[in-house]
Amino acid sequence: MTEQRTRVAEPSSAAAVRDRRFFVVLLALLVPAFFAPIATGGERSVTAAEANGTYRDVEGKSEIKILALGHGKLKVQLALVYEYQSGAGPAANVGDASGEATIENDTAVFVPEEAGDCKITMTFLPNGKLKVEQQGDECGFGHNVRADGTFRKISSRKPKFDDA
Repeated sequence: MTEQRTRVAEPSSAAAVRDRRFFVVLLALLVPAFFAPIATGGERSVTAAEANGTYRDVEGKSEIKILALGHGKLKVQLALVYEYQSGAGPAANVGDASGEATIENDTAVFVPEEAGDCKITMTFLPNGKLKVEQQGDECGFGHNVRADGTFRKISSRKPKFDDA
């Protein structure tokens, strides 16, 4: 009678294979997380669809039109209004500017061509909001007219610009 031997995997080697497979799967899931691009300081990239459109201030009087041109450029047009009461009744000063802005992540910078010491920074916020900050007073706008404020997107359509 011949003796037949059946080889049975040792429990310790089966556990080692299972542990190795688990480690490989875990590594495959974790490695991409460590090498994924990370936005710093709360920055996020803004898509053309998020940027494109028409924005109005809280009062509904000032307006900013934005069109993504690609390669980190935006076409921008500002139509700003400062209303006040004069001796003759309601009056307003206006300020207009248009040109190209550069955008990186969620922040665009616009320097009006006719302006002296003027820089307008626009930060795209979630939910169609645009935070605008003006640095400098020589932007070529009317008296007391400033670009500062929070604007809300009122249209996502490709804006029509006054020069086109």
